[in-house]
This record gives sequence, structure tokens and C-alpha cells, in this order.
Amino acid sequence: MLKLLLKLTLPAAFLLTTAVVFQKPALFAQESRMNNAQLDSSDGFGKVLVVYYSLSGNTKNIAMRIKEKTNADVYEIKTVEKYPPAPILYITAKKQINPKNYPQLQDKMPDFEKYDLIFVGSPVWWYTAAAPVLSFLSQADFKGKTVVPFATHGGNYGSFFEDFAKKAKNAVIINGKDFKKVKKEKEDSLNDKITVWLKSLAVEL
Repeated sequence: MLKLLLKLTLPAAFLLTTAVVFQKPALFAQESRMNNAQLDSSDGFGKVLVVYYSLSGNTKNIAMRIKEKTNADVYEIKTVEKYPPAPILYITAKKQINPKNYPQLQDKMPDFEKYDLIFVGSPVWWYTAAAPVLSFLSQADFKGKTVVPFATHGGNYGSFFEDFAKKAKNAVIINGKDFKKVKKEKEDSLNDKITVWLKSLAVEL
């Protein structure tokens, strides 16, 4: 009789355990979605502007995600002259880091007065901000606005944030963020990284 009971109960116990195990990922996924929904909230940001320059698409990728999560307006920095392909690109980029050689930009500056929070994104060129962003900063006066820099790079952002802080005139700079090898980052991981960062900004504001 005992053997019969064991034969009947053990498979049932196994099925119950298996069901719990297979339910856990679904529960964790649901919890992750709930957390992301909370992190995606832009409460407290006010009116947001995302300024960015992007050559290969990495910085644009981050900028568009910030836009979606904060309901921001977007201003893309564009140069009058297009950049040449590599390897001439690297020589040109190095030369234009010099303030005397900043590239000319296409559009007039955005009206910062309309915004409470301004993100400014750039790829890292020669361990600092890309020349088009340096050109933009040389013309910008943030007049006490809160500015958040972000950078995309392949492995070393160098003095990007220090240089940005020196060149962003009259900006109140908070909690910048760098994003390494964006194209190799998994979609969910990249989204989580951005939303956690935005949540930290909401606390700091």
C-alpha cells in the first residue's frame, strides 16, 4: 500500500515543482516590466529637450530612447560639411577638436528658455566630445538651465565629462552617463540602463 501511495504522490509532486520552476521566469519578467514602467515615468522632469550629434547612429539610438521615456523635444546637431569616410575621418576629427577649427553648424541654436531639463549627447572623439558638439557648446548659453551630458564610445570616454563641464556655459550639470559599445548591447539591457539612470535623475532634480 505504501509503495502504491509513493508511486501516486511522487509524480504529482514532481509536476508541482516543475510548474513552480517554469512559472518563476514569467513572474520575474512581469516584475521587470512593472519596474520598467515605474522607471519610464518622466514625473518631475518638466519640459525636456534632447540635443545630440550622431555620426554612426549610436548616440541617436540613446537620444531617441530618452525622448520616448521623457516625452522630450529633439534637436539634432548637423554640420554644414559632411565628414569623410575613415581613415580621413580620424584626421579631420582630431584637427577639429581645436577651437579654431570647430565645424560650422547648419541650424540656429534652440530656445533653451522653454525647457526645464536639457540632455546633450555626443560620441567620444579623441577622448573628448565630438567636434560638432564642441562647436555647439561654444555657441550655447544655458543661462542656469539643468543640463545632463551623455556619451557613446567604444571603450574609453577619456576627459569627456570634464571637458563638457568646462565648455557648457552657465549650465547646472548633473549625473552624466556614458554608454559603451551601444550596438553590442542587448535591447533589454540598454533600456534598463537608461531607465535606471533616468530614475536617478528624477531623485536628483
